[in-house]
Parts: sequence; C-alpha cells; structure tokens
Amino acid sequence: MADGGASSFIMLVTALLISGAAGTILIEQWGSAVRAMSDNQQKAEHQSKVSIDFAGDPMMVIMDSSSSNDITIHVLNSGEIEMSTSNFEVFVDGETPSSTSTSISPSGTDWLPGYIMEITLSDTGYSSLTDNQDIKIFVTASSEMFGGNTYTTSFSKEVRLHEI
Repeated sequence: MADGGASSFIMLVTALLISGAAGTILIEQWGSAVRAMSDNQQKAEHQSKVSIDFAGDPMMVIMDSSSSNDITIHVLNSGEIEMSTSNFEVFVDGETPSSTSTSISPSGTDWLPGYIMEITLSDTGYSSLTDNQDIKIFVTASSEMFGGNTYTTSFSKEVRLHEI
C-alpha cells in the first residue's frame, strides 16, 4: 500500500506541475490576445477621428478658363487629427491631374482640424471641360503620424463646374 500511495502522490504532483505550466501558458496567451484587441480598439478609435469633407458649394466649383481650365476645390479637415499636406490624391472623373498645388487656410502650412486645403488641379485634358458640366471628384488623404500610425480617409462628390 505504501508503494501505491507514493506513486499516486508522484503522479498527483506531476499532474499539478503540468497543469500549472499549461495554465501559465494559457494566461500568457490570453494576455497577448487582450493586448492585441486593445491595440485594435485604439486604432479603430483613432481611425474614427480622421475625416475630410468637400467644403463649399458643389454647384459652383471654380474652373479658371484663363489658365487651361484649372479646377479649384476646397477640402475641410473635419476630423480631430492633423492631416498630411503632401500625402493625398485627387481624381477627376477617375483620372489623376498632371499637377496639383495647395494652400492651407488659415495657417498656410499645417492642415489642422477645422482648416481648409485649397487644391488647384491642372491637366491638359481639362481644356475639353465646359461651364456647368458635372464631374465626379474623389479625394483620399492620410493623417500625420498619430499614436504610431497614419490613417486614411476619403470622400467622393459630384460637382458642377463654374467658369470664371
């Protein structure tokens, strides 16, 4: 009987050591999963703070006939995070313009929340555009680095050109 009790005790201790090690591993993995969910939640929260919108009257988008029909649009940083003034893309009827120039109001340099970026789009193809013509504009932009990441947002808008 003494032998049976000792071997049972050894088996019990072994089982407890193994289950303790397994429990430690499971707790560690659970902690990693919780950290990953927390990181994803934080990124989703930051993403929800990034937004841009068309600013101005969509039925009166300026087309300058004196300069090869350059198109000028205004884009509002309607989010809570500073947007990049160099990392953005504009499409007019699905095509990228050959050149863009920008200015920021009121700061002139930083596209902070509530600030407007004026974008002048130039392309030789714009010479065929006419007054009161409807075009589709798509704008996508990235934020400045925030919380270790950059975030993107976009909008599309059908607008009417107004020749000046």
